[in-house]
Amino acid sequence: WWKDLTEQEKKLAEGKNWKTDPSGGIIRVAIKHGCAPYGNAKARCIVWNFPDPVPIHREPLYTPRRDLVEKYPTYQDRKRYWRLPTRYASIQQQDFSKDFPLIMTSGRLVEYEGGGDETRSNPWLAELQQDMFVEINPRDANNAGVRHGEQVWVAGPEGGRISVMAFVTERVRPGVVFMPFHFGGHYEGQDLRPKYPEGSAPYVLGESCNIVFTYGYDSVTAMQETKVSLCRIEPDLVTEK
Repeated sequence: WWKDLTEQEKKLAEGKNWKTDPSGGIIRVAIKHGCAPYGNAKARCIVWNFPDPVPIHREPLYTPRRDLVEKYPTYQDRKRYWRLPTRYASIQQQDFSKDFPLIMTSGRLVEYEGGGDETRSNPWLAELQQDMFVEINPRDANNAGVRHGEQVWVAGPEGGRISVMAFVTERVRPGVVFMPFHFGGHYEGQDLRPKYPEGSAPYVLGESCNIVFTYGYDSVTAMQETKVSLCRIEPDLVTEK
């Protein structure tokens, strides 16, 4: 590529890369040869101590797509260093989707940050999001026998269950539910406000979605699998009465 630069560009580009070349000559020549100057989105190294030296897709532990489990299986169970045994395949080999048919995911709200304890203590932000909720498609809400604004139970395959408000909306596809992760202070239907020191409880409390999210664990990032799992929605018959 060096021969394709002008003499002026060679002087400016010498000893530099595409990020530090002020002439733009390296970028121009890379594009001319049909290449992205920043790497063409391909892995350029092999990480020797990662489970997958080059990252590949592995299907989540709790999934309704048994065809993808066969094609993209998870890791074998293992014990790494000082950690307790980490279960992967022994969980994924079980099909939980008959009893827990909905794919469950989580994410952020504009109004809250992190675990939400500070932002839910802000009266202006708390006023905008007053309830922990689960977004559920109208078809799934109908099948579960729940209506918009009612309290429902969200049950996970590892035994956790939380009481939250049903938010019936077409923002989620049939078969998928969404919950935010900024809430705390309730535990499986119990209000824990009396356990807060006097005057320290946020204005808004709610269930933590982590109670029903499940075991999936990435050994590289040490992050739990809180973007995808399975659940079941049930009417909260006690609250309805």
